[in-house]
Amino acid sequence: MELGTYNTLKVVRETDLAWMLTDGEEEVFLHKKEAERSYLPGEELTVFLYADNLGRLTASLKQPLATTTTAAFLEVVSVNHEYGVFLANGIAKDLLLSKDDLPLSVNAWPVVGDKLFCTVKAKKGLLFAKVVARKAVSTILRPATPLEPDQNYEAIVSHFIVEGLILHTESGHEIFVHENNTRKKYRLGETVSVRILKLNPDGEAVGTLIQQKELMLQPDADIILAYLEAHAGRMRFTDASAPEEIQAAFHMSKGAFKRALGTLYRDGRVELRPDQTLLKTDR
Repeated sequence: MELGTYNTLKVVRETDLAWMLTDGEEEVFLHKKEAERSYLPGEELTVFLYADNLGRLTASLKQPLATTTTAAFLEVVSVNHEYGVFLANGIAKDLLLSKDDLPLSVNAWPVVGDKLFCTVKAKKGLLFAKVVARKAVSTILRPATPLEPDQNYEAIVSHFIVEGLILHTESGHEIFVHENNTRKKYRLGETVSVRILKLNPDGEAVGTLIQQKELMLQPDADIILAYLEAHAGRMRFTDASAPEEIQAAFHMSKGAFKRALGTLYRDGRVELRPDQTLLKTDR
């Protein structure tokens, strides 16, 4: 018998709680709450095999969303910081995605309602969720229509990389978002609205999670003001600061920082000095 996928088994007998099924060597439970009707000895049933809460090999007639040979977007139904997150798979038993397969920071973990594109792996007689590798997604999901530049799409944060984020639509489009085109930290599995900036010759889609730069002047200025107010009205950051330092502190590019800082200066909100920026309080 193969855990995590479909098996064709014969009905052996009925008990008070279940029908017993066999492959000729082993027997498994088909709980009556999982059954669709009464069965006769000798009938053949195609069932999905999983381990129940007691670790017993158990049969289900329900169709899971993901198996050891298929993948699907699975929704997070609970979070346990000691073990990981649990995902609904369309059957009685939820799947655990181990904390070993999640980001080190729990702030980047998915929350209830988030979705992850997962397959199923069997380990030590139990089933676990496994996030599908980035490059493998395109071999499973094949979008029917291409993305269009300057259009907004709903997508899911599927992978973190050094340069930023990888998103996937539920149809399977992959979208790269550079860290300069974000304004906050995102969760794995979080659903976002992304605007497509361009499609590269190799077909890669590049997107942004911020509005057009003209619309971001005030939100970015508010981020800088909040930083100044939290740091006694002064900061070491100026228009000459290094891009990587600006990105780490404000989650924006140096260009966006300079535009917002210029807006605050023209509005008389800040004083610019060669080595620091001061918040004006005499307004």
